[in-house]
Amino acid sequence: MKRLIHWTAAAALSISGMALTGNVRADDTIGQKVDKTVEKTKDNVDATKKGWEIGRVNTLLGQIANDSLTKGDFNKLSTRFNDADHKRISAWAKDKNNKEKLDTLDGRIAQFQGDWKNKYKSDFKITKDDVVFGNSMFTVAQGEIGKDAQLAGEKLPPPDPANPVTGGNRNLEKGRNVGYLTVAASHGLPELKVPLIHEIPDMWKIDVPDSVDGKKLYDNLLTRLTAINDHKDKWPDDVNDAYRMVTHEILMAILDVDNSAGSAVGEFGGNTVKVNNK
Repeated sequence: MKRLIHWTAAAALSISGMALTGNVRADDTIGQKVDKTVEKTKDNVDATKKGWEIGRVNTLLGQIANDSLTKGDFNKLSTRFNDADHKRISAWAKDKNNKEKLDTLDGRIAQFQGDWKNKYKSDFKITKDDVVFGNSMFTVAQGEIGKDAQLAGEKLPPPDPANPVTGGNRNLEKGRNVGYLTVAASHGLPELKVPLIHEIPDMWKIDVPDSVDGKKLYDNLLTRLTAINDHKDKWPDDVNDAYRMVTHEILMAILDVDNSAGSAVGEFGGNTVKVNNK
């Protein structure tokens, strides 16, 4: 009888141990599932944030293209640039002595708009920037000054908020979000890496080379717009592809790059663009 009791107790302990072991394993499984869920949620948040920032870059590109090809918006175009660059270029645009030049640019814009409307049956105005720029031709890499040593194969600058050219703010202090917009070679135009700086309240701006003042930007835009018009017979049939081509040309004007380049990289801090010849 005692032996039967001992066996029963042993069996009960054995079953209890199995149940305890089973519960521990179940708890471990639940914990792992929670960890995976947290990681997945974090990945989804990061992906959403990245997508949101890329959307803002697409908006910037649409604004730059529209401003460049709207009469009277040369100064408005400069607001799409880093604070120091905007001050430098805007000062030239507001100088009354340069009105004649800006009128010449407006005349070329009017000619372009007429040719564009004749081919595509609508005015040049990008309204669906996600459709135009949301493809493999335009890619964005993001980083943070003081945290990331490199970004898209290029070194990030050390913190340097002062611009000796204008006294304006470079917005390159430690912790500042920056990025590179890579425009793939296409339409006979070279690959570009365009430096971007994140500014308050929540927008991206282009860091323009210090060598590009208002006069240089005016000259570059006039040259590129003339070239576009001279080859209107080769404009793409697809209007969105044509928008991409024209935006590519405008970014070349901003970075001061010509067709002889195989590729070009704009450096942060207003330094001269690095050009790799063909």
